[in-house]
Amino acid sequence: MDIRKLSILCAVLLLNPIDLAVSEEITREEAAQLMEECQKQREENIAPMREQAIEDCVTNRRRDRDYCESFNRTFGNARRNANGTMTPGLFWDLPVCQKADSANRFFRANPGRQTYSSP
Repeated sequence: MDIRKLSILCAVLLLNPIDLAVSEEITREEAAQLMEECQKQREENIAPMREQAIEDCVTNRRRDRDYCESFNRTFGNARRNANGTMTPGLFWDLPVCQKADSANRFFRANPGRQTYSSP
């Protein structure tokens, strides 16, 4: 192949980049399954932290265990602050949670669509 043909081929490839990233099609049902898996993984990560918070409440604050369990039942979830802002929930940065959240946001914004192509 001469240099001229090679130059033209390189120019064509550079001007028309091929999307090499593999995108995955996610259906609404698969998005729901992803969210369930996300919640399961989040709970596995949050549970030991919640137990520690309950133990700290009982030991350091000298409260009744039932009170501490009730107070910390939503530990790790998003919560509203006194100034109206939100503190995000824990472990939403897990890959499965990011994928599930992206799919859910897409389906809420596009109610007529049945599939989502993840990047």
